[in-house]
Amino acid sequence: MNGRVVDVWQEWDRLPVEVRAAQALRIAVVGAESTGTTGLAKALAAHYRTDWVPEYGREYTERRAPGPWQTGEFVHIAEQQCQREDEALRRCNRLLICDTNAFATHIWHRRYLGSDSAEVQAIAATRRFDLYLLTGDEIPFEPDPIRDGEHIRHTMHEWFEQALSSQPVRWRLLRGSHETRMAVAIAAINLMFEGSRWQPPSGV
Repeated sequence: MNGRVVDVWQEWDRLPVEVRAAQALRIAVVGAESTGTTGLAKALAAHYRTDWVPEYGREYTERRAPGPWQTGEFVHIAEQQCQREDEALRRCNRLLICDTNAFATHIWHRRYLGSDSAEVQAIAATRRFDLYLLTGDEIPFEPDPIRDGEHIRHTMHEWFEQALSSQPVRWRLLRGSHETRMAVAIAAINLMFEGSRWQPPSGV
């Protein structure tokens, strides 16, 4: 734009959709079963007045027939999750909140099949995320018709911590009450807007 440095957050509404989709910050809320990822993702999207992408894996699980899991199912889940992210990136307001992503899907593959999937990991490797928010497993487990992982929840949490720590990605561990988690998450997200004339919403 006339050779000047563009403040993309300030100029957001003037940018073409394709530019906004490429520039939007991608925030992934990940964690073991029943650790509050969905509630946090929805609350963050409401706070920033933006879109969020629900967990496709849960939707898929609710309608699948009982029986052993297969790698192909996790490949499908990862691909569908990515497709929905790409669609939401064209609508979102400066950042997109994702309740899980393909990286998390590979952890779930390990949980159900006992090993990692190179194919799922390859899908995850193609995706850029600016911040991971890992929900802690210290809150009570809330069972529902498809949740069956209380016995492995802490192990899964450790897998997430180890996997995130081994990558050059920005991530924060969220523990405590919903309000405390929100405050820590918002502070971490707001840091990414430093230097812009646009100011993110305040408060929790």
